[in-house]
Amino acid sequence: MYGILSLLKSLKGKGAMRRVLEITKKYPDSRPVRNLRNPAFTDDSRLANAVHMAEGSDRYLNPYPGTFMNYVRHKVKDRKMFGDLANWYRLNPEKMRVMNEWHQEMGSKGQWSQGFMDNMIKNDIAEMAKTNFTLRQLTDQEKYLLAVAKQRRMDAVKQQAKILPFPKKKFNTGGLASLMI
Repeated sequence: MYGILSLLKSLKGKGAMRRVLEITKKYPDSRPVRNLRNPAFTDDSRLANAVHMAEGSDRYLNPYPGTFMNYVRHKVKDRKMFGDLANWYRLNPEKMRVMNEWHQEMGSKGQWSQGFMDNMIKNDIAEMAKTNFTLRQLTDQEKYLLAVAKQRRMDAVKQQAKILPFPKKKFNTGGLASLMI
């Protein structure tokens, strides 16, 4: 691998070599790093892989990679649809992880990678539209907040305090538990 890094240094400079070395230390199990270390690939292929990693190093080394959601923000123009999709990805972290890894490895420049990510967004929007969010199970935090609200209500009943009724109208504030407290 160090021979490839030496070639990269002569092509792109010392900074590129250092960025690739840092990526290999930080993400030893990622596909590009495994391919870079694999002697079964030709040196030309491994060098091209190292050049690709050096040019796209900000996807790996940026401490706040908006990664995939920044791409989605520019593709989904409707703010409400984007908010719903972001919430759906929060409820499905496995899908979000897959898309973040894809974006990290492939980037969002290039017709092939953009086409793949656009298809994934369309599929996820279709799947999100089929999901009835009212039937989903409560998260642990929502269960806790409901338990706290019930406990406060019971304590207030014991003290004969006047309790304001909960509002009948449903507000779209981001969860059932936010209404209770």
